[in-house]
Amino acid sequence: MPFLNKNLRSNPSLVKPIIIAIAVLLVIGGAYAFLGEKKPNNPTEAAVPPAPEAPKAEINPSGLDKDMRVKNVEDAEKVIEKWIAANPKAIIDSVNNMQKKMMEEQTKNAQKTIGTKLNELFADTNSPEYAPAGYDVSIVEFFDYSCGYCKKANGTVEELLQSDKKVRIIYKEFPILGQPSHEMTEVAFAIQLVEPASYKKFHDAMMKSSERGKDAAIKIAKSVGISGAKLEASLKNNKDKITGMIQANLVLGNSIGINGTPGFVIGEELIPGALEIDALKAKIAEVRAKK
Repeated sequence: MPFLNKNLRSNPSLVKPIIIAIAVLLVIGGAYAFLGEKKPNNPTEAAVPPAPEAPKAEINPSGLDKDMRVKNVEDAEKVIEKWIAANPKAIIDSVNNMQKKMMEEQTKNAQKTIGTKLNELFADTNSPEYAPAGYDVSIVEFFDYSCGYCKKANGTVEELLQSDKKVRIIYKEFPILGQPSHEMTEVAFAIQLVEPASYKKFHDAMMKSSERGKDAAIKIAKSVGISGAKLEASLKNNKDKITGMIQANLVLGNSIGINGTPGFVIGEELIPGALEIDALKAKIAEVRAKK
């Protein structure tokens, strides 16, 4: 670090505080670096719609003497401490802006990847689905039975299916919330492999339940008319296949930017998070308009 003076170079213990100070200043600088929205280099490239921006923090003076000279680490720390104390919202805004940019970039990358994964998303014969006759739009849903937002989203999806008889739902089990989630997915796939017509009844019942784990899932399966003996046999005999199905979903979801649940793919667009019914219908209308 050539800009350190002789005293600092001779005292390595001071280097770490300086690096920390520089890092903090870079974070502060991020508040300015992300003020503007970057335009796509290619005007035909689809841009991710920017989220509404929060009011920007007003930058307040630190109260230090403007002519003060920073001679050592203690002086630098004093400047940073005073600036942060005077402008805490600027730090928060900087971090939020950085997260927003990262999410937008991640979504852009996901859009590019989805086009290469259409068969895995829409034509995987291992995936449970609800497919009414004559459907013209398919929705892929990644979910976890332990996810409260997924339970809410399932209610919205059911409302959609009641009003729109031409929508297919492809269910992608995505157990990322611990061992109970994994166990419930194993039961779901065991049902899909031996009694696929009963999968949706089980799925909907699971989404209405707050119980978790294998025993709870088996109890719910029995409550919707699935044979317990048949289910237990499937869990045992199809163990390796079920493990492979779960792994395939996790790899697929990660490859297109699914890092939480629920996540939807409609057309070739990734939509992270739950959608309200009107927004969901609007996305479906967009897909139909392109046909």
